[in-house]
Amino acid sequence: MGAPQLIATCWTTAGDVRPDRPDNLGRFPLEERIEAAARAGYAGTGFWLGDLFAWQDRGLDYAALRRRLSDAGQQIVELEFLSDWFASGERRTRSDAARAEFFRAADVLRARHIKVMPPFLPGDPTGDHLAGEFAALCAQAAEHGLMVGLEMLPFSALPNLGAALDMVKAADAPNGGLLIDIWHVMRSGGALADVAQVPARFIVAAELCDATMAMQDSITEDTMCHRRLCGEGEFNVPGFIAALAKAGYDGPHGVEILSDTFRKLPLEQAVKRSFATSAAQFGQ
Repeated sequence: MGAPQLIATCWTTAGDVRPDRPDNLGRFPLEERIEAAARAGYAGTGFWLGDLFAWQDRGLDYAALRRRLSDAGQQIVELEFLSDWFASGERRTRSDAARAEFFRAADVLRARHIKVMPPFLPGDPTGDHLAGEFAALCAQAAEHGLMVGLEMLPFSALPNLGAALDMVKAADAPNGGLLIDIWHVMRSGGALADVAQVPARFIVAAELCDATMAMQDSITEDTMCHRRLCGEGEFNVPGFIAALAKAGYDGPHGVEILSDTFRKLPLEQAVKRSFATSAAQFGQ
């Protein structure tokens, strides 16, 4: 196996912020985050929609951001995340505005994929309706060279790998599939053997982290506050990587360490430690 292609997901470089709080803009300028990730060895960088707006608020455009990426040798761009793409009313209006901005960014940044969230609320679409909305989203994304990765979440309406896979299979979009995060697999009660059985054409991206096997606090607090660097918890991260390879996946792996301890680290230390501990999981 060659050197892994790792993505510094947006929260890995954001600093002391929580994704689920209103004040969730990254604490460091995007150019510093890109350059630090590149120095650490990352092949790609992830961007949160709010950070893209903040970049433009500084009077900068996406072409300038693309130049920053190119100068740093960053080959992969991830966009995060689109919610309510299946909804109606005001939720859909907001989602469609975010969708349009993501597509505008993707055209210039040459993004590889966009992460999208599953439904959460009672009354949200299910079954064929949901699959149809996903297929339509993927068709639009394809016009911008984007793959679409649905992130299965154990506290959503698609709470396990089987349910999420059934939906993307029903949509049957050439550029659409799953973003498989080891944390969500483990917390949903899934097994690495389940990951190995996912058809490669339905795996868009993967994410790495570690944690204790026993959940700490509520599931939302556990996912936001208690993840660990790879190899410093109890998950079988090398086994997860091997299961993805057995499934036929050969794409990049994002590193997403949502942790009260990690997010307080200085930027340079955060990217170096997260890259080194994640890269060490490959080939074991």
